[in-house]
Amino acid sequence: MTIIPFLLLFQLLFLPFLAWKTWHNKYIDRTQFKAILIPIVGLTTWAAITILLGITRISESENFYQLYPALWLPVIPIAIIFASLILPKVREGIGSILTATPASWLVLVQAGRISALGTAYHTLQGTFPLYFEVVVGIPDLCFGFSALIVAILAIQHKLGSRTLIIWHLLGCLIIVPTAPLLLQLGLPGALQVFTQPPTAEAVYTFPLSLAPMIIVPNFVTFNLLGIWRERLIWKSKFVHSQK
Repeated sequence: MTIIPFLLLFQLLFLPFLAWKTWHNKYIDRTQFKAILIPIVGLTTWAAITILLGITRISESENFYQLYPALWLPVIPIAIIFASLILPKVREGIGSILTATPASWLVLVQAGRISALGTAYHTLQGTFPLYFEVVVGIPDLCFGFSALIVAILAIQHKLGSRTLIIWHLLGCLIIVPTAPLLLQLGLPGALQVFTQPPTAEAVYTFPLSLAPMIIVPNFVTFNLLGIWRERLIWKSKFVHSQK
């Protein structure tokens, strides 16, 4: 039994829930709410594609590995969200959602990274690449546990925007650029360096394949949204202090 599909479902429902809550509290209008559906639909579509790649075992094929998937596939879900920000209504809507959302929520969602316990277990069983677990998996797991502490401190208003920005930035740097590069170095092809089994091929077996293609990038997206939120709050406080 794996929690990966449930973790993906939670991620896909998180932004729509925030959008609905913000609209229900009248912080965004109906037009903005509808506009926000654009990145949500885009992300859901990409989720369906990643599931299809997994269940058909395309993500385990030699032809798939020759496309250097670890280097560019993780960019797609992040790009879907941030490319949509060129639309003013989407940008305004997401900005309003972020300022109306408690900082602790965007912190607590990162606790989902505790699911890295699964890869730690598989590493001990000899079915997951040790080099990747040591460099990425363990720091990612620690970051997930830190989210529980940081969320409590955020609820108690004991952390400022600058501290939260640094924390979210750390969450990004645990993954980018190390994780994609290390994965690719463990896949068959011209760039493969790590050849001793288990290699990174294990990461692209379904449902674990959902992690590098959408779940982990989503955590990075939430980190970036958390940084954006704190910058908006910071800017708002500065403007008010000048009045």
